[in-house]
Amino acid sequence: MKRVMQITLAAAVAAMAVSPVLAQQRQRGFGGFGGMGTLLLLGQKSVQEELKLSDEQVKKVTELQEKQRESFQGLRDLSQEGRRTKMQEITKTQNEALAKILKPEQLKRAKQIALQQQMRFGLGFVLNNEEVAKALKITDEQRDKIREIQRSAFEEMRDLGRDEEGRKKREEIRNATNEKVNGVLTAEQKTKLKELQGEPFKGKIEFPQFGGRRNRQN
Repeated sequence: MKRVMQITLAAAVAAMAVSPVLAQQRQRGFGGFGGMGTLLLLGQKSVQEELKLSDEQVKKVTELQEKQRESFQGLRDLSQEGRRTKMQEITKTQNEALAKILKPEQLKRAKQIALQQQMRFGLGFVLNNEEVAKALKITDEQRDKIREIQRSAFEEMRDLGRDEEGRKKREEIRNATNEKVNGVLTAEQKTKLKELQGEPFKGKIEFPQFGGRRNRQN
């Protein structure tokens, strides 16, 4: 059952990363910085060790993951607005539960690790998270610029093939997009973002992939 939950949440995170534009639209519902991304990572042994979770805390996290899996039931049958509203409710409930399970310093570090992992989806993806945007005081003008950069990147990548040449081109576009988005931020915002990420997490992160393979992240 735990493996099913991991696959479900991993798929949810991956779905947000498919398109920069869609990621912007969906990020509010999934609450990646303090929400489901954090819960997913708490299922990782390396993260549990980093946070020094007790056996009782691990048990409660597992129970919360199961409740979250059940909450996903029926989402597919809802309208886009209905899904967004439902996901906001789920995220709010989960955040409240995590705050009760983890100590303040543990929750802070868990959020830092989650943010570090989300950076691999791109800086624009991270900045579209409302919690991060609020902490960095992203202006409406900056938000519009970031969205336009993401739309442009998506258009460039949309028709690329899945061969080696396409992969390299996508990587080039992602790197260029990160640089452009970073250029939108002020020096103060860049410093704040580093603070939110905290010290680099050196543990291993493994997410199940379809077909039984695992995707390992350092």
